[in-house]
Amino acid sequence: MILTKSQNLYKGEEAIREESLRRLAAVPDMAAHLEIIEQSLNLIYVLLPSRNVHDADQRTIGNLGIRMFNALNASLKLSLSGYYQASGLQLRDLLETTFLLDYFSTDPTLVTQWRTIPEKQRKAKFGPAKIRTELDRRDGFIKARRRDAYDMLCSLAGHATPEGVVMLVPVPGGTDVHCGPFLENTALHSVLSETAKHAVTAAGAFRTVVQDETLDQNEARIVFMEAEADWFERFFETPDRTGIAKLRETLASARAGKP
Repeated sequence: MILTKSQNLYKGEEAIREESLRRLAAVPDMAAHLEIIEQSLNLIYVLLPSRNVHDADQRTIGNLGIRMFNALNASLKLSLSGYYQASGLQLRDLLETTFLLDYFSTDPTLVTQWRTIPEKQRKAKFGPAKIRTELDRRDGFIKARRRDAYDMLCSLAGHATPEGVVMLVPVPGGTDVHCGPFLENTALHSVLSETAKHAVTAAGAFRTVVQDETLDQNEARIVFMEAEADWFERFFETPDRTGIAKLRETLASARAGKP
């Protein structure tokens, strides 16, 4: 009986997923968001350290990369299947891990500290709020942009709040909530747009701190940078692609065995 109900729920989720993809493909901006999410997932996966890597810090970074890959993929799967609030919960985890990796990029010794110091010290030195403050200071942000992004996901999805109920309403502007998955264009587009932004940031943070082992990993970096430039040009401003072209030349020379 329970198994039958679960199977029926799964069929409903898959039907919503197929229809979500159909609707998104019909909207160029949404299709672009899907593309950059896929490129971000691919970059993180390709850059994961192999079993041949024995450096403890790099393996730790790889473990966090896996956490980001899983959170991003879960968020996408949930949003396409009609679980918009649950998708946002995964995004909050992705954002928190992204901030941690970004913080590691400021000083490589931080990775060692994070994985070796006692839990009480780790919470004090690497707490989410502390990391956001340090990153805002590094980047010269007067306004707490990272806190605002994090708090929004906490309010709508990560914590049980009155405001989060809006994520359970299948009719925009309505008040009746729905138990289970549902398909609603505004929610789907909003969550996917947010997912794309955090996917780009996550992939960017990971590629900064993980070390390459192969030319194929270098190739993956360049492919992502090209996709990232296309995405930024579509939604924000025209990027400078000069650096990408130079990296392409360097990679081609390396593959050809040229100095």
